[in-house]
Amino acid sequence: MSARLMANPQLRPTLAGRPRDEMPTPPRAMAASAQRGNRRRAMPRWAKPAIKTALIVAPILFLLGAAGAAWKRPSLAETVAAAHDGLLRSTSSLGFTLSEILVVGRNETERDTVMDALGVRRGEPILSIDLAEAKARLEELPWVSAASIERRLPGILYIRLAERQPMAIWQHDRQFTVIDRAGRPLADAMELARRGNQRIDTLPQVIGANAPQQVQSLLTALEQAPTIKPRVLSASWISDRRWNLQLDNGVTVKLPEGAGMPMALRQLAEMDSKGKALDRDIVAIDLRQPERAILQTSATAQLPGWEEETKKKPPGKKI
Repeated sequence: MSARLMANPQLRPTLAGRPRDEMPTPPRAMAASAQRGNRRRAMPRWAKPAIKTALIVAPILFLLGAAGAAWKRPSLAETVAAAHDGLLRSTSSLGFTLSEILVVGRNETERDTVMDALGVRRGEPILSIDLAEAKARLEELPWVSAASIERRLPGILYIRLAERQPMAIWQHDRQFTVIDRAGRPLADAMELARRGNQRIDTLPQVIGANAPQQVQSLLTALEQAPTIKPRVLSASWISDRRWNLQLDNGVTVKLPEGAGMPMALRQLAEMDSKGKALDRDIVAIDLRQPERAILQTSATAQLPGWEEETKKKPPGKKI
């Protein structure tokens, strides 16, 4: 009897008075939450606190190790220096040593002068070279106006120089010094001549105690008279006020002071182009008066120097 009852499909077991197929199905959200809970429980409960502890303890251990290393040395600076030396030795063993020095733009500066200023030697670790200090030492050299240095690993030091241009030879106290446009001394002219430098033969001479400080304004004015500039052999700074020019044909040109000098030189160039004034039998031209030129012949001219600002004007022909 009981077996037939259990086999009857119309009879189903109940839970708390309700049939099993009438129980509600769990929502998907509840199922997903259960799965996430299972995944979180996959990590042991002690793992998260252990990770936090490791993150705190690791920096402390590192600092303690550094402090222990520093304790063995008199100062922290020596510790840092020792670490730096060890790093350089390591890079040197890997081939990062100075093997070649390339210099571009060197014309007047001597090779040994560049090497002395650099203060480096082949075979030393290339990473140990202080590029900023080497650049500053190079730019202290008389001929060098600017320098740049870079490493080309593993072993090349590349240097580019920009040199000052010689513009005149300053004659003072029986010395001859090559100067640039700004009047800065560059080298001894006699020494350059002994070395066979032929460039200095083309430079004009400037004479006077303060001539270098005034040479830039003179060169600027001469550039506005391109036919006169190549004919200037020397220029004398007179009474600390103005210039006298000595031309290649022996003619002395007295220029006015200040802003009138460029105009006077243009006037001289125009006179020479139109009337060949510099080809005449004259020894001097006085351009100190605006819009007026006085040509002096050998019979009326004074000796070069002409520091006669308070003397009587010599007679001459006015044009």
